[in-house]
Amino acid sequence: MKHANKVVLALAVLVVTLGLVACGSSDDNSDAVSGQFEPVSGAAAEYQNLSGEATLTREDGGTTASLALTGLEPDTPYVAHLHTGGCDQADPGGEHFKFDPSGSDEPPNEIHLEFSANGDGSGKAEVSSDREVPSGEAGSIVLHQAEAEHTAAAATDSEGEAVLVHEGHHHGEPSAPEAIACAELEGGAASASAPGDGPESASMGGQVTTVVVRDGEPVGGIQELEYDAGDQIRFEVSSDVADEVHVHGYDLMQDVPAGGTVSFDFPAEIEGIFEVELEGRKEQIAELRVNP
Repeated sequence: MKHANKVVLALAVLVVTLGLVACGSSDDNSDAVSGQFEPVSGAAAEYQNLSGEATLTREDGGTTASLALTGLEPDTPYVAHLHTGGCDQADPGGEHFKFDPSGSDEPPNEIHLEFSANGDGSGKAEVSSDREVPSGEAGSIVLHQAEAEHTAAAATDSEGEAVLVHEGHHHGEPSAPEAIACAELEGGAASASAPGDGPESASMGGQVTTVVVRDGEPVGGIQELEYDAGDQIRFEVSSDVADEVHVHGYDLMQDVPAGGTVSFDFPAEIEGIFEVELEGRKEQIAELRVNP
């Protein structure tokens, strides 16, 4: 009888262990990043106390974006978009993220979150897509006002993904309003092009910018690489297509394989503004500026 009890106990422990393993394995398929909303310099006075969080979760081949905000105008409609760039850009967030870069600027090709603030100025929204936003390709979620002059808000740094939020529904307008607030999501497009994050950064010794190429185009638009004469120019190009990377002016070229990364490390001896191009596609991916 004692032997039977031991067998039953062992089986129970095994079942519990397998259950924990199964629960843990589902977590392995989930990737969540989040960032805090903050008003930028020049944001309207009514948004100076705005705060909140945006979260983007990738799981089982799909994506869920959500946000929670306070400090909004009561009973006011807003819309938020997922963007490819960081909050520190001149146009916060840069371009909208699109699953198909040449496709529609409406869902389901884009991720939009539409909601209205409550009477106390708080608001929440969540939207899901059955497609997964590739890691490193979501830059921001950003808040806009649909009337008159545009104001903007941005996160404190540019390392990661971000989400844009706008007041009012602006579909069909000739131009979208500028941002009120921006939440930078850790681990996205902005961090992919930030110094020091490239796979060969350590071997290159110091601050390195990575230009990420998807479908033959630079993620987040043409990247700006700025140095002073006498500096050491260090950057990388990570590409999902095979091509030759050509640094004009310095006439440096390297072949990048599909899914690979190439590194450039050379002194800033020639002053001026030069294109960094995918030579075969005639696609500019970066602008190299060397100041006097």
